[in-house]
Amino acid sequence: MGKDKCKYRFCFIDYMWYVAEMCSERLHNRLNGSGLLFLCWLYVVLIPFGIPLVLYLSSWIVALPVVIFLCFLPDLFCKLRYTTGRREALRKYYRDMKHPGRRLAKIFLLTIALAAANFTLMFHLGFIY
Repeated sequence: MGKDKCKYRFCFIDYMWYVAEMCSERLHNRLNGSGLLFLCWLYVVLIPFGIPLVLYLSSWIVALPVVIFLCFLPDLFCKLRYTTGRREALRKYYRDMKHPGRRLAKIFLLTIALAAANFTLMFHLGFIY
């Protein structure tokens, strides 16, 4: 008997990364998985929560390097997480996926809706005025 291959657990972030990679491969666009995760991180987490919180807790001099470091987290995450073995496991797991462009559009719409809800909530609660 052969060796058991590593068993990976997949989550929504893996799904988003894979959909963007498939769209990049099929449609020959420049948005890859790392780019999609960066955009989602930027618009859903960093701009609505990270930047106001860092500015509230410290000055611009401290906030700027912290925010720049936080911008590089999705790229670092992708480089550490998506090894060759995980990529192959994702390909096998999602091999029957049809219409990745539609799925990518749904992810974009979900990101826009979450960002709009975050800004509305922050404006309503008085963090932005």
